Parts: sequence; structure tokens; C-alpha cells
Amino acid sequence: VTPPPAPAAAPVVVAAPKPMPTPMPQRVNLSADTLFGFDTANVAPQGRAALDKFSGELAGTRFDTITVEGHTDRLGSAAYNQTLSAERAESVKSYLVNSGRIDPAKINAVGKGESAPITNAADCSDKLSRSQLITCLQPDRRVEVEVTGTR
Repeated sequence: VTPPPAPAAAPVVVAAPKPMPTPMPQRVNLSADTLFGFDTANVAPQGRAALDKFSGELAGTRFDTITVEGHTDRLGSAAYNQTLSAERAESVKSYLVNSGRIDPAKINAVGKGESAPITNAADCSDKLSRSQLITCLQPDRRVEVEVTGTR
């Protein structure tokens, strides 16, 4: 007499592993007029306070990269503006590394010069007085910080 066949094992359903969420970049726009004096790259006291607040908001974030972009308005030569924007980006990077304790290997700085204005030439005509033009072009003078990471 042969024993009856063993019952077939019930199939086990295993859920597919959930994919890891893709870190979404977050971009923060900081006014260069807050961070620096006009036509300088030294971080001002008011700028240090803004960067301290920003680095405090990063607490608890595991970030992959941080990119600091410096931007200028169109006043001055393109070469001068490129240099100024790079110096401003480097100043912010240095401050975040030294005071915000950000890993220098995860942060990079780049100057964009006057290549990505927020204003348009029609709104800020060269026919304005110099002080009016400086005020009109204020949105172009900025530092943008993009953080890619997860909380």
C-alpha cells in the first residue's frame, strides 16, 4: 500500500519590495542683497543669520548633494559678473561648511554670472536712473541653493 501523496504546499505570496523614494531636490532662493553688500562677496551679518537659519533647517536631512549658484544682475561686464557670482557662491559654500558643518565633499559652488536673470530688459530699462535700475534689477542678484536628499 502506497501512502497518499503529500498535499502540495500552498504558494506564498511575497510583496515586491517598495522602491526607495527618489530624493527630490529643494531649491532655496536667497537675495544677494541680504547676504552681501552691493558689489561685494563678503557675507554680511544679516546674510550669516539667513544662512544659519537655512543650515538649521537642514538638520535631520540626509543629503546627497548641495549646489550653491551665484547670480548677478547685468550691470558691469560679463567677465566681472561671472567672477563676482563665483566668489559669492564660494563665500556661501565656505560659510555653510565652516558654520553649518556641511560636509565639503557634498557641496559645490558655481557662478552663473548674469546668464539667468529673473527680470526682463523691458521691465528694467537702461533709461532708468542708476539707482532705479539697481533697485529694479534686485531680483537678479541672488544665491540659489539646491539640496537633494531625504529626511
